[in-house]
Amino acid sequence: VANEFFDALPIQQFERSNDGWRERHIGLIEGSLCFGVSLANSRLDLAHRLEDTKEGDIVEICTAAKNIINYVGNQITSKGGCALIFDYGDWRSQGDTLQAIQNHKHVNPLDEPGAADLTAHVDFEALAQSSTPAAHTRITPQGIYLERLGITARANQLAGRLSGAALVSHIAAHKRLTHSEEMGTIFKVLGIFPPNSKLPPGLTK
Repeated sequence: VANEFFDALPIQQFERSNDGWRERHIGLIEGSLCFGVSLANSRLDLAHRLEDTKEGDIVEICTAAKNIINYVGNQITSKGGCALIFDYGDWRSQGDTLQAIQNHKHVNPLDEPGAADLTAHVDFEALAQSSTPAAHTRITPQGIYLERLGITARANQLAGRLSGAALVSHIAAHKRLTHSEEMGTIFKVLGIFPPNSKLPPGLTK
């Protein structure tokens, strides 16, 4: 199980221009870190993104994630098992999703390097495609996935034994995991499993 693992891996960002893709870099202006862009190039690995982007759009690539999930996919294919990936993101990366969190607040990722947690949305399409020769499921919103597995029935069962602050905390935790305005929609679930095997419970092909 990979829960909020892939979002913490380093990414590259590419901005579409009228003559190709310009990679976003970090540089210095008068001693302060700032973002800039490289000269444009064609980027064959982004050719498929010309169909759903326009000039000025940003696409993110996480090479480390592709390499890791490819290894996992090969291990699952040869030895069996299943991988479940829980993270925030969508089927295809689009836009600048890089963010920095420090003391539970969003901060500028360039202000204090090393002092904040950096994260970016996961491109589940890239993970799925890189998991071959293993098979993969569709991505499913976390709330729907957990409901399919019976989380509400189990939560109600446990709630019968609780009262007071413990019950309030229990209800809040259930809502946080499943509600569409919290983690229920923005978090997705992807399953990786051996070819020609049954789907992992709660997920669809």
